[in-house]
Amino acid sequence: MKARRILLVALALGMATQAVAAEPCDHREGFTLVLHGGYLDYEEEVGPPHRALFRRLLKAGGEQLAKGGSALDVVMDSIAALEDSGILDAGRGSIVNTAGFTETDASLMDGRSGRSGAVAAMQRLKNPIKAARLVMDKTEHVLFAGTTGEQTLIGLGAEAVKDPANYFQEYVPPPPPSADEPTQAEHGTVGAAALDRCGNLAAGTSTGGWPGKLPGRVGDSPIIGASTYADHQYALSATGVGEYFIKRAATRDIAMRAEYRGTPLERAADQVVKELIGKQDGAEGAIIAVSKDGEIVISSNGYGIFHGWVSQTGEIVVGTQEP
Repeated sequence: MKARRILLVALALGMATQAVAAEPCDHREGFTLVLHGGYLDYEEEVGPPHRALFRRLLKAGGEQLAKGGSALDVVMDSIAALEDSGILDAGRGSIVNTAGFTETDASLMDGRSGRSGAVAAMQRLKNPIKAARLVMDKTEHVLFAGTTGEQTLIGLGAEAVKDPANYFQEYVPPPPPSADEPTQAEHGTVGAAALDRCGNLAAGTSTGGWPGKLPGRVGDSPIIGASTYADHQYALSATGVGEYFIKRAATRDIAMRAEYRGTPLERAADQVVKELIGKQDGAEGAIIAVSKDGEIVISSNGYGIFHGWVSQTGEIVVGTQEP
């Protein structure tokens, strides 16, 4: 009898999983993909290779969404490509900590189901964002951290690099125009937020952290509701001094202000990023956001955030300051 009950439960779970995976939708014309490449202290941090990379990925992501691709898949694929580029502070181009080695963080969230996955302080994973997807799809947990968490994920299929010291080569942006200008924030954390033609939203973030971080430090990028958040109405990804985005539960706060208070999304983002984190905390940061209606919001409390977007119009926009 016990074995029969277990079988029935397993069958029920399998049927539920299939139902979610196969759920039909009325395909809409509209879709949106927004990418970011980190908070900026000055324009010169972004060069032609960065802009060309964003245009290529926005074109590919837009085509995938136009064909009915899922927001979750497009977010993961876009961030994985940014990690592989080596010209941003994520994946291959991640910074090194004060002990001289790389520790990466990433998170991913599906707005329709609320499913989430995250990794922190990974030292050998080629694509932290893909490992976050494994956490989401193959475990009942949300966050795996450190060397033991990393080993578990490698066992589940995450790709590890053979020689981390040679693979990870810290991307160093050009120096600021003035030596007196501070560069304390993250330089090149990456993220994505997307709305697909089924009306589903997803978001993700990936980083190597910020210069001068101590070994074992974990910022906001792997924390759901701090850097990455998505639900049935909004998808957001953040970048900046992560400690303050954690304390403020920044991306979830923005979404809740918009949903519960009826605050316009742009105003909600500015309240958290500019007024709370920027003015009250004195910390640098920025966010990208997409609504269920395809509204795009970019908010930064400093010079800007490297970003780009594409929608059903096919027009690709890449910029460094708020629209």
